[in-house]
Amino acid sequence: AAWSFAENLGGAAAVFVSPKEHALDIFQENVNVVVQDISRNPMGLAEYTETAITQMRAVFGTNLEILDSSPALIDGREGHQFGFIGKGPDGNFQYMCRWTIVGTSAYQITYTAMESGYPKLLPQAERMIRSFKIRR
Repeated sequence: AAWSFAENLGGAAAVFVSPKEHALDIFQENVNVVVQDISRNPMGLAEYTETAITQMRAVFGTNLEILDSSPALIDGREGHQFGFIGKGPDGNFQYMCRWTIVGTSAYQITYTAMESGYPKLLPQAERMIRSFKIRR
């Protein structure tokens, strides 16, 4: 089965959701794209990266385990990748976030999966992220 797609869902410009693997599949892996208007508080990539990571630390607190924080490309543009595990009462989720700044917009793409299932769909998620194009 193919991934499903939705636009403008829960604050995301686009959401791609993996098919259920079986009837008891409690979480469907997803890739979402968020476009954030930063015109009221313009900032470069370094400042946005610092702000984004600070927000992740605030949300997850001691349940945040950082796996990766490094330069990355999005559509050939300079960006940042932040990989982490967020531990919660319903299990651990693994996230790979990539973002870039174009003009007064921040583009953030995130792959989310249960930690145990993260590697399985990572190649598909990476293909989706590599195919992302910014039209400006």
